[in-house]
Amino acid sequence: MPATRRRAGWLPAAALVLFWVAAFGRSALAGDTRPIWQIMGYGQSLSVGVLGTPAVTTRPSFGSLMFAEGIRRPLQGPARLDALVPLVETDDRSRGETGIAAAADMFVRTLAALRGLEPDRLDVALLGSSAGRAGARLAALLPGKANYDGLLQFISAGDTLARAEGRGYRYLATLWSHGETDQLYGTPRETYVARLKQLAAAIAADAARLSGQDWQPPLLTYQPASHLAYLARGRPETPRRPEIALALREAARKNPSIFCVLPLYIGDFRDDVHATNLTYQEIGKYYGRALARLVHARETGAPVPPLALDLAAADWNGREVRLRFAVPRGSLAFDTHRVAAAPHMGFDLWDPNGELRPDAITGVRITAPDGVVISFAEPPPSGSHLTYAFGRPGDPERTGRLEGPRGNLRDSDGEQGSYVDAMGWTRRLDNWALIFETVAP
Repeated sequence: MPATRRRAGWLPAAALVLFWVAAFGRSALAGDTRPIWQIMGYGQSLSVGVLGTPAVTTRPSFGSLMFAEGIRRPLQGPARLDALVPLVETDDRSRGETGIAAAADMFVRTLAALRGLEPDRLDVALLGSSAGRAGARLAALLPGKANYDGLLQFISAGDTLARAEGRGYRYLATLWSHGETDQLYGTPRETYVARLKQLAAAIAADAARLSGQDWQPPLLTYQPASHLAYLARGRPETPRRPEIALALREAARKNPSIFCVLPLYIGDFRDDVHATNLTYQEIGKYYGRALARLVHARETGAPVPPLALDLAAADWNGREVRLRFAVPRGSLAFDTHRVAAAPHMGFDLWDPNGELRPDAITGVRITAPDGVVISFAEPPPSGSHLTYAFGRPGDPERTGRLEGPRGNLRDSDGEQGSYVDAMGWTRRLDNWALIFETVAP
């Protein structure tokens, strides 16, 4: 799906912000006493909307807020963090839609629905910001680095402004859009997992120190699917396997404060790394919905429901393997409309030495609302790997739903969850299976 063109009459970013400051002054909504909950984008270029122009989420919704300078820090000069204005996406040179405003909008809509309210009756207001930096490896985003200090500055400013207006404050969550650069430079999976755990724990501790909150802020992440595109850059340390996508899934499975929400093979991309404006917006929708479901579960004391479609168990038996999935909503389906058909719907078998066996799979079928059975021409030897959405040797070195490494398995959450984008297309918010592998015993 192509990016939208700028609509006539849209205000440039600076003019739009000045308009909001002039219209609303220091407080974006005079008389609004609701507590402020802050969501923070963090990571690399996708967290700040590089190549996501023109911005498309440009209308304020439900009293959500941003700092006067905008969602991101400006490319030059200090950020203005002394005033709040309505949350909207703006363009700043090559940076456009970040997905933060869409995340806030979807969070409010989803949490209100879960509480049985209309969205404008929700008793909290969202503050959206992003402290990411283009091209940054995870090591450059950890405590002690300038980028992390910037994140803390945003948290401190949010708390200070909320208190100045007599409003409560909570640092709600980190929306982690990252992994591509570490994939390029071959960061080991276990190193990435350990660093991400360190980051999530540090943010939670520092948010508590700065605001006094006892809320434990989760970290929500996507899985990058650009591992084949990075092979085109010719760096010898770049792995062919999606090691960082697997690391993000592993980190989520090992840490109760990290949640892997969606794979990016469902998206459209400008340059095989950076998303289109509509895909940035859609990533934000997924983040916001998942975060609202998580918050509601914590509020009610219920178990956190599955926030992504993910493999839960694999039962290898002779010439087949039975896969059981954690399904967020509805039942499983194969979809070749949204995502172009991949061989065997994205499943492949590799021998213990890592060689693809392209003809090993003879059948892929859905056998239950949460079950898929993969059949083989002969029993796979111990140590064989069944993978999903890895892509194959010789595939185009591209990213995205049409040519990149991908899979076709989703749930049916989109039957009740969808929205109309800026092009007028209805986008279903089905949950698509995370990138994974399982090994034959």
